[in-house]
Amino acid sequence: MSQPKRERMHRRNIISEGYLREDGLWEIEARMIDLKTYDVYREFDGSRVPQGSPFHDISVKLTLDDQFLIHEIEVDMSAFPFPSCGGAEPSFDQIKGTRIGPGWNRWLKKTFAGKVGCTHVLELLPVAATTAFQTMWQPLAKKYPAAVPKALVGLVNTCHGWSEDGPMVQKLVEEQIIQLPDKE
Repeated sequence: MSQPKRERMHRRNIISEGYLREDGLWEIEARMIDLKTYDVYREFDGSRVPQGSPFHDISVKLTLDDQFLIHEIEVDMSAFPFPSCGGAEPSFDQIKGTRIGPGWNRWLKKTFAGKVGCTHVLELLPVAATTAFQTMWQPLAKKYPAAVPKALVGLVNTCHGWSEDGPMVQKLVEEQIIQLPDKE
């Protein structure tokens, strides 16, 4: 079956990286850049975003400790389509002092719903959260080995790969690394 011809109209690039700082804190950065293959004319002011120039260029940087407590947050909105978009940046200061963990994404959606937040920043924050876990997991497992079994049990049934019936979890049970609760 042949593929119909197509023309790219839009590209979204999201990149997220994690760093361990020399002071023991962690920095997680996530950035989104949207590019159009055509000029976008802004009705409200008559300006133009030339093709290939960022329509959105938005980034988030979180500074975390080993317990996933957020010490600092920086939101940068370098390019956005409407003049008022950048006004959402200070709203996200409320994230400072929260902890990435169960329920955090729900809290974000509730706290920054509607005109308080920015859809695109809210898309980046879960990306930053999963990047934090991917960045910090192995080093923290080495630093706090006694915490590993509890952390692993917390992953059971969170996705298909961590299904309690799957080979990964069964191997952890067989090797007595974790113990699943008895089913009643």
